Amino acid sequence: MTRWTVLMIAAAAALTQPALAQTSDGVPGDRVVVPLPDVSGLSDDEAQALARDVAQMTVITAECPEHDVSGPEFQLMAGTTDALTERLGLDPVSYDRDYVRPAFAVVEEADACDRLGPQVPELIARLEGMGGSTQPVTPGLAEAAAAKAAAAGTSDTTPDAEAAPAE
Repeated sequence: MTRWTVLMIAAAAALTQPALAQTSDGVPGDRVVVPLPDVSGLSDDEAQALARDVAQMTVITAECPEHDVSGPEFQLMAGTTDALTERLGLDPVSYDRDYVRPAFAVVEEADACDRLGPQVPELIARLEGMGGSTQPVTPGLAEAAAAKAAAAGTSDTTPDAEAAPAE
């Protein structure tokens, strides 16, 4: 089985598992959770263009070791893919046909890694500019801190309030 086939199977499986998809509230467990960009206000053309860019950069980071990304950066791209497929009403087969296959076709070009790899940080910055982040968050942490502070009768809701040294 080729690397492409394995990636295609994994992508299709991931898109058919809505329980595993990161929501704007995050997913508990051992998966890295990052804030995702808001894609709801994009026009169809803008959402399709972003989906093409994200698919292409995801393939570049998978196929070009010198352009690998961190776990949070990968999750930002993967979560954005989930949000875009939902926004565009795409099923896994359509996403594969319209975005993933063309991305793999581009990567097969001899200079693809050198030509497109440097665009990965630009895409990450673009997604951050849309409200996403590569800073992992712990779902429910802010709510738990607020509940703890309320129970203690304080107004400090920062998660590390106990760890802060007293002055």
